[in-house]
Amino acid sequence: MVATIDVILIAAYFIAIALIGYFSSRRESSGDYLIASKKLGVWQNVSTITSTKITASIIITFVALVYVFGISAIWAFIGTAFGYILFLLFAIKLKREGDKNNYHSIADYFRHRYGEGTGRIVGIFIFLTIFLNFTIQLIGGAKILNSLTGLSFSLAVLLAGGVVLFYLYLGGFKAVIKTDIVQFVAIILLFCVLGVFLFSNFTFEAAQWDMVSAGPGLIIPLILIGLLFPFSAPDLWQRALAAKSTRALKKSFFVTTAIYMVFGLLLSLIAIIIRLKLPNIEADVALVEGFAHLLPSGLLGAGLVALFAAIMSSADSYAFISAGILVHDILPRKRGRSVGALRGGILVVMLLGVISAMAFKSILDASFLLGGLFMVVSVIVVATWIKKEIKATTLNVGVLVGLLITVSAALVVGMTPTLVVAGVCGGLVGLGIGAMTSKIAYRKTREFTYFR
Repeated sequence: MVATIDVILIAAYFIAIALIGYFSSRRESSGDYLIASKKLGVWQNVSTITSTKITASIIITFVALVYVFGISAIWAFIGTAFGYILFLLFAIKLKREGDKNNYHSIADYFRHRYGEGTGRIVGIFIFLTIFLNFTIQLIGGAKILNSLTGLSFSLAVLLAGGVVLFYLYLGGFKAVIKTDIVQFVAIILLFCVLGVFLFSNFTFEAAQWDMVSAGPGLIIPLILIGLLFPFSAPDLWQRALAAKSTRALKKSFFVTTAIYMVFGLLLSLIAIIIRLKLPNIEADVALVEGFAHLLPSGLLGAGLVALFAAIMSSADSYAFISAGILVHDILPRKRGRSVGALRGGILVVMLLGVISAMAFKSILDASFLLGGLFMVVSVIVVATWIKKEIKATTLNVGVLVGLLITVSAALVVGMTPTLVVAGVCGGLVGLGIGAMTSKIAYRKTREFTYFR
């Protein structure tokens, strides 16, 4: 159980975030609400990308992996660092194309290039994955509150969801950016403080620093998901499209990559120290248990604030993106659909997210499934980058077959890191089948035209 000072710190954090969201909504234009009027500077982009990508599920899952495999799990961050740089090459082109054609989302890209049907299929697929990611953040926050404060899981879900709903409903994307800046500072500073405190009694053990101890069965999926995940991350697409210039976009991604790697090393160090100090705890809750047993009053509250900052900065982005996709890309398109409709979408997503979080069970299982599903979209996006003239039928079949293969793999082998490989293979196989389908359809069309 946490002490009074820890409760005060947590309460102060929730109140501060709510107030920032409220004040960001004052004198706000519709452009600010929808996509911050596409004026994000370098440090705004750095803070919002970093805080959004450092999610509760990633922190908890990564610490669990380091707890089991040692520093070898750092390949997840190494792969992501290279993935950011690779995605930047694509994002520069995306930014210019998006400014020209007024893109707001990943589905707009597919809709403009390949038609309404492809845009809707991709929109539905992305909605499901992002909504599941939003649900995971609510679960993570609720479990932390439940295990450390005794607050019921359902009430904890409602508390976390209610705070996000308050400032997101009022301030929209502009509120997401402003709260992400505060949460970015909280995440970095607090984890640095926690790392220094835990390191004060650190004992070096060479076995913990073997970079290949996890084996290829885990290292290869970690590198794959790191390299390809940015291409299917709608929040990264949104930040790229919202950057005020390609120059700001380049700088923000380079700085973000450096910060992300440093954070990965810091998080690895914290996880290794927890393993050395508490060798017999369950890996899934290693971070929370480590904080509870190793941090004194005050610092425990600071650690919880850092975790909640990671949760909230991810939850608000995923909720906003889910609502945007629902309103803009899935529901029948209507002229004038803007702030009012998006606020309605936020309410729907938040309600469904709370219900889903209360019914869900495993963060790790959902994370592995998400990794596989995102790989399908990443393969499709990279294909459009390499070959712009690819046919819509190829993409549609690629997405659907990739989804079928990934879900089938989950049912057969279970929720494991191999789903990442299944997602990549599923996307590639789907594109192959889609290409053959397109050729057959083209031949039949030519034959029909000839005989007429």
